[in-house]
Amino acid sequence: MKKKSTILFFLAVIFIVPLCLFAQTDTSGTAGEILINGKRYKAVDEKKAEIVKSRKKTVQPDSIFIINNKKFQYYNNWITGGLGGQQNLTYKRELGFAGGLDFNFHVKHNYFQAGVLLSGVRFGSYTNYQFHSGYGKRFEDKDYHFAAFIGVSYSTGTTITQIDSAKYSRKTYSEPGLYIQGEVIKKITYDVGIGVCMFADWNQEQSMIGLRFILYFSGAYLGKKNKEYNDY
Repeated sequence: MKKKSTILFFLAVIFIVPLCLFAQTDTSGTAGEILINGKRYKAVDEKKAEIVKSRKKTVQPDSIFIINNKKFQYYNNWITGGLGGQQNLTYKRELGFAGGLDFNFHVKHNYFQAGVLLSGVRFGSYTNYQFHSGYGKRFEDKDYHFAAFIGVSYSTGTTITQIDSAKYSRKTYSEPGLYIQGEVIKKITYDVGIGVCMFADWNQEQSMIGLRFILYFSGAYLGKKNKEYNDY
């Protein structure tokens, strides 16, 4: 027991002594200063620091602006959806149908996309169901909106191959892939517009390119101008 106590005391000395030697010590310095480990630091009033910190969070230059007495904000989310056509690059087929819906959102100044795409030989007859997500860049002004995204996709569906005049083979698949998309919008109002979306999807089972005519709705609108935003 005595031997164990000696060992514990020795270990305590090893850990405690260095902490005592190198621990931070705070003592008062001259007026408006604090002495820490022999160095002088300027004291900051906690209430003033909180006020400055809160101002930095609330004041965002150029984040809100006025058009025709209406308030809008930069770095907004938007939704696009529409119908069009697609060309299958893996199989020799005629131009087919494509329809899709995309939700585009931002995290601070970075834009991301999540969407779905349906395609097939014609509207109502779908052989491919695709989900995609990606990272993108965006530019907009009061008249136009441009965006481009690149990311990953997951496709599931059925391929039908003609063997002869009377026989067809059917195969189901589920494949990950690579997806890119670009969109050009002419705005009707700042937050509503119409345009086109070009897209391409590659995977091991089948690949396609296509174009959709889309409607654009953004979350830029904040309401009517009021006195609170007269400084912007």
